[in-house]
Amino acid sequence: MTDPRLEQQIASARRQLDDTNAELWQISGGQGNDLYCRPGCGNCCTLAVNCSFPEAMILAPKLSAEQRHAVTERLPLLAQLCAAASHLKEFLRSYRQQAGGCPLLDEQQCCSLYAERPLSCRALLSTRPAAWCGVDFASLHPHEKQAFLSSLDADLVAFPSHYLARPLDLAATLELSLGDEFANEYGVKISGNLVWLLGLELNSQVGERLLRQDRGVIEWLLEQQERYPYLLQVTKRNHHEF
Repeated sequence: MTDPRLEQQIASARRQLDDTNAELWQISGGQGNDLYCRPGCGNCCTLAVNCSFPEAMILAPKLSAEQRHAVTERLPLLAQLCAAASHLKEFLRSYRQQAGGCPLLDEQQCCSLYAERPLSCRALLSTRPAAWCGVDFASLHPHEKQAFLSSLDADLVAFPSHYLARPLDLAATLELSLGDEFANEYGVKISGNLVWLLGLELNSQVGERLLRQDRGVIEWLLEQQERYPYLLQVTKRNHHEF
């Protein structure tokens, strides 16, 4: 699906967030607040990344055949983890332990679509060394956890994480705007797990069906949300009629 206005809005949102990040990188050293993100880390890429559907929809056609295969191959495991989890925290933990890194990582543990990565990925700027981005905090000794939390500057980070709050807040605002614009145009707001959303677009052509005003696609999405609540979030705009 091609929507030039949507692509322009996403490009603008990326530039706004990237400019903010560049500013934060520039001032971080001078204030003694180092940022530790480097190529090849990949630890944050084991997180269950969520994004808006418009971002996934624009990204899907840009995947290579190998990347499409990697995404599609991951989907059954995600469905299994979602079905087995009794609550969101359990799903997020099992995702990180069992799903492996993002299927878009290359052999050097770098994002193979770095320039096209979602806002939620762009927004992660770590104030601690890379090893902390891969820690399962539930497994830490209480004294270790307390020491870590005590070391954080709650005015700078999205407490209790060690990631800077400002880009995360901006990304959330931009994602909300993207979702609202999409909903105003197509009658439904969609967000969820990046890999799952890519799978929806690659295998079910959700964007194309919405563009064709397929009357059944929104109801189908709502059914999918019931089956996979930790992977897909859907809100129908009642005023919009196909």
